[in-house]
Amino acid sequence: MLTLWHDWLFVPLLNLLMILYNGPALGNLGVAVVYLTVLLRVALTPFSVISELNRYKYERLNEDIARFDKVYKDDPMARKEHIRETLRHQKINPWASALLMGFQLLMLILLYQVFVGGMSLDKLSVLYDSVSRPDIVNVNFLGLDISQPSALASFLVAFLLYIQTVRSQRAQGKAIERGDIIFRYAFPLTVFLLLWSLPSVKAIFIFTSMLFSYIVHLFQPLIVRPLSATREKKAAGHH
Repeated sequence: MLTLWHDWLFVPLLNLLMILYNGPALGNLGVAVVYLTVLLRVALTPFSVISELNRYKYERLNEDIARFDKVYKDDPMARKEHIRETLRHQKINPWASALLMGFQLLMLILLYQVFVGGMSLDKLSVLYDSVSRPDIVNVNFLGLDISQPSALASFLVAFLLYIQTVRSQRAQGKAIERGDIIFRYAFPLTVFLLLWSLPSVKAIFIFTSMLFSYIVHLFQPLIVRPLSATREKKAAGHH
């Protein structure tokens, strides 16, 4: 198992990272991590689209439930029946989001293994013969040593997470409860404290991945909604 992890996950990741470092990153490991993150997210674009489709369906579902609450407020049985029918037609697939999160979690673990204990040249002994081994590894990125913890990088991730949490809670179309407010602040704070105790490369990876997700979300009206409408038409044609 350890051989599988080292030979098929850790070594390929380190080699890809150094290929980017020697090439488009121009000798900056932080930039190489950003490129690596973007490459990963581009490769997982189909799952990102499905995840956005699920998000859109959840938004539609919340709107439908809010409407059912008003129309059938005196008929709970009819309300439950309409909600059940809506859930059946939506066909939300959470596996895509889970797989997307799983890949990113795997990358975080691998990056931790790469950077734990500092980015020493000894770790580069596993590079393939075709990959150039630099004499010095530049770990400075925008004034940060990405092999060390950074309060600033951790705060940026936590702040972006806070913004996304607020937007998500408002999109639900329901009154904000006390538990929602606690979660709004407690979750970003927990993430901040956790990232602050780890090499800042993790914060850079998460921040880049979150920005990529935000960009994909901006294209939701152009991609996800027409796709959802097409599926709804096909489903209606079968009935």
